[in-house]
Amino acid sequence: MTNKDLNVQLLEYRSVLKNLAYKFTSDPEDIQDLVQETLLRALKYVDQFFNNPQIIPWLFVIMKNIYINQYRTKKYKFTYENQKATEYQNLGCHEPFTENTVDKQLILKDINKALACMSDENQEIFNMYVKGYKYRELSDMYCMPKGTIKSKIFAIRKRLQRQFA
Repeated sequence: MTNKDLNVQLLEYRSVLKNLAYKFTSDPEDIQDLVQETLLRALKYVDQFFNNPQIIPWLFVIMKNIYINQYRTKKYKFTYENQKATEYQNLGCHEPFTENTVDKQLILKDINKALACMSDENQEIFNMYVKGYKYRELSDMYCMPKGTIKSKIFAIRKRLQRQFA
């Protein structure tokens, strides 16, 4: 069989490939893309076909591998996009590509004003906690039990929540 014969045969099997694609997806556009990509890869790797005389199983394996690769890519992309969108939403953004720095600055100003009404020690403890210090580190710095530090931070957070609710 020559390359030209194989090309003609591949085009004849287009409807068979379309039926096989229904095993993977029911979306007509995805089916069309899957068939086209399968034919493209089959033509690209036509040299490997001559070692395998059964064309339908060979095309099915190509299609299955394409579908699996596309599924993995979509899954990873979807997960990544959701993670990024969640990060932006946690920052207070409504759209993933905008960050409202003015609101953020006003909120920080309000929080700092509320913290100013507290004792200096509570301000310092809370600020150090926000900067990333652990309870154990704060308890060592302020010579207080770890439970006391946790209680103070909890009380400050609750007070801020009540104030801004």
